[in-house]
Amino acid sequence: MSVTIPDPTSAAILARTTGVEVELRDADGQLLGRFTPAPRPGMMFPELGVTDEEMDRRLNDPNAKWVTGEEVMARLRALREA
Repeated sequence: MSVTIPDPTSAAILARTTGVEVELRDADGQLLGRFTPAPRPGMMFPELGVTDEEMDRRLNDPNAKWVTGEEVMARLRALREA
């Protein structure tokens, strides 16, 4: 479903959002829904809040320690048993 925002001020506020999901509320504070910005050049995954350049840097960091899903689950089990 598509909704057109006729108010230019509201449209401008939404257009400036970057990164994370934004809650949309009415004047009484009632949650209407959530807005996720469309991908922008240089930001393939806006919901993560990091640029493509930062994502590449993190993925190619030679000092990063990567773990498998099994390693994560084993650590969680160990924490539960402690």
